[in-house]
Amino acid sequence: MLCSLAIFTLSGCWNYREVDKISTVAGIAIDKGEEEGQIKLTVEVVDGMGGQDAMSVGSARISLSGKTMFDIVRRMITESGNRLYWAHAKSIILSEEIARDGAAKIIDWYVRDTETRADIHILVSGEKTAEEVLTSDGKSGEPLSYKIDDILKNETSVSNSPTTEIYDFADTINTPGISSILPMVYSSENKGAKTASIRGSAVFDIDRMLGRMNAHDTKFVLFLRDEVKGGILTLGGYNRPPGISLEIFKNKTKVEPVLVDGQVEIRIKTHTVTAVDEVQENVDYYTAKGRADIEKMAEGMLVKEMENVIEIAQKRYKQDIFGFGDRIHKKMPKVWKSLEPNWDDKFSRLKVSVQAKVDIKGTASIKKPIKTGGGE
Repeated sequence: MLCSLAIFTLSGCWNYREVDKISTVAGIAIDKGEEEGQIKLTVEVVDGMGGQDAMSVGSARISLSGKTMFDIVRRMITESGNRLYWAHAKSIILSEEIARDGAAKIIDWYVRDTETRADIHILVSGEKTAEEVLTSDGKSGEPLSYKIDDILKNETSVSNSPTTEIYDFADTINTPGISSILPMVYSSENKGAKTASIRGSAVFDIDRMLGRMNAHDTKFVLFLRDEVKGGILTLGGYNRPPGISLEIFKNKTKVEPVLVDGQVEIRIKTHTVTAVDEVQENVDYYTAKGRADIEKMAEGMLVKEMENVIEIAQKRYKQDIFGFGDRIHKKMPKVWKSLEPNWDDKFSRLKVSVQAKVDIKGTASIKKPIKTGGGE
């Protein structure tokens, strides 16, 4: 009797769809339409002919304009011949024009709809349009959106750009005391084939883009946000002593709000564990004293660069992209109530002190230096 009753709970998929009756969306580009009051949606659709692996088969693109996202999405059925499947989409690219006009009204449908997933990456196009980036794939025909996903997954080895999923962006918009940054994506060329390049970040006031930060400055923004998991610290350069590359193994940034004479201040301490991975000059890195000197040099560089991006955020944008306000909110909720109404102005005058500690734990596979050419 129990086995018979169990049959009614194993009825299978009630709303299944055949694979050949749907089109799988890999990525999305959103621009303003040619007519006033319209937006243009370009979707990259995986071409999965013959049941092969979609990652190696290729892609096609569909573009359509309309007044709302959902209206365009439904009308795209007439263009593709199939209903679009959104759960495997990897990236949404906004044009700078759309981002400056306000991203929230554009992403509302994607966050709200039940057929989409909120773990999709969101980026801002560094080119004139978002469509221009999405259509700049290489000769292989592999979906560009999958390449972008791979780049962002490996971004921890570089730390030159944030990796932001759409639910994080939507959550930050609604969180007091922190402003959003999104990665910038560009069209680039490699061996005659156009592809995507991700570097730097877009700075937002709530959901409106204000401007850009380059890749170098973005790295130290990520230090202050405690989002650095890897990457390289460079001291000097080619023919500029000491010419050293330190590989980051791990980093921890502590942001502590304190009251000093009734005024809130922010104290930041970073601890970065590294290894010497390149030495271009005759530098003592193999003795304790030599490594201590390099550590001190790296600490000074980190403090200088972090102070620089804090000044950019305070003076140029007046946006708390580091989340200092959110830390104050959590640690000093009563104090935050008086600061929140005019936080942008208060943030621009906030006193911030930075300390950095760098530890060198190894020298890769070579303990002694390779001698460089000497002088006369």
